[in-house]
Amino acid sequence: MHRDKKIVYRPPFIYDKINLEEGVSMKKLIVYYSKTGHTESVVNRFEDFDSQAIKAQSDDPNQKTVEFIFKPSIDDIKHIVFACPVHGFQACRIMKAYIKQLSDFAGKTIDLFVTHHFRFAWLGGRQALKQMRHLIEEKGGKVRYETSINWQSHKRELDIQSMIEKY
Repeated sequence: MHRDKKIVYRPPFIYDKINLEEGVSMKKLIVYYSKTGHTESVVNRFEDFDSQAIKAQSDDPNQKTVEFIFKPSIDDIKHIVFACPVHGFQACRIMKAYIKQLSDFAGKTIDLFVTHHFRFAWLGGRQALKQMRHLIEEKGGKVRYETSINWQSHKRELDIQSMIEKY
């Protein structure tokens, strides 16, 4: 029996915050953009994550370039959730521009979610998630979970709760 090992009790909800191999806290952050507040309202329901909003000079979808006012840093973040609305059947341009300007996702746990008003996910939600996943994979990242939240669905609350539990 090993008496020199110290056993520390941690409640079950803490285990996902601890990297047991390294014994260090795992930093968890939701990086999001929300134009109407729907995406932000979902972000605010995550209790175990910090969150930071991307801020841009303009949210005009017709503007070709994005000028950022604030870009969250993900350098020492181990678990990242990217969240944004669907605009014009694709991920919003501000989120795409933000992901494009990041350098590397190696060693990070990455999850995604989008919010939309389309009756079916195939009308934009899936396409937006696919675009975001592709941008992340180009930079060495792997997406673990993807969720499309239909704002008009009668299952919206169930979908949100299920996503929060999974992430």
